[in-house]
Amino acid sequence: MFPTVARLSKASRRPLTPKRGNKDYYKGTRQAFLPGGLRTGAPGKHVIGGKAKYRLLDDKVRVFVAPPLDEILNSPLKPYVSVGVRLSREETQAALGPFEDSRGFSPEHLLKVAREHAAAEEASEPEKRQLLSWPASGTPKPAESEAQPESESLSRRVADWETDAKAVQDAVAVEDAPSTSTSRPAGERAS
Repeated sequence: MFPTVARLSKASRRPLTPKRGNKDYYKGTRQAFLPGGLRTGAPGKHVIGGKAKYRLLDDKVRVFVAPPLDEILNSPLKPYVSVGVRLSREETQAALGPFEDSRGFSPEHLLKVAREHAAAEEASEPEKRQLLSWPASGTPKPAESEAQPESESLSRRVADWETDAKAVQDAVAVEDAPSTSTSRPAGERAS
């Protein structure tokens, strides 16, 4: 079998892109078809002969069409704002939203929120202590833990932890100790 003629020809059938085209080929992103015509790419082209080495093409030069001067002067928008201009509280809130400062929340606001959060944490602290306590004899009943003063319940918990730690150490020491039935003197061999 012979390959097709298109395969044998020197012309590539792949679509032409600016990378494969010559230096004057600019495809763009089809923005030229928007209102305004051919204004994509460079505004001119390089010329070999003549004094000027770059020639501008009028249909490719970008032009900004400004509104009439009366509209610019009568517009409430101005390019520069005086340093002395101050915003009212409503204008500031409209511009910044929930933030109280242009850089975010003000330090005073954060301090107030932190104090409220700390107060709420302290209010829920007895429940946390009750849930986090782990005495050896089991968890205390709510009536018992509330009846005891804080220092007594803390000292009782510390004592329980110490007895638990001692029991664990004793258990480890018993496991590590050699038993008398299987141990032999160093010089003696099993027969």
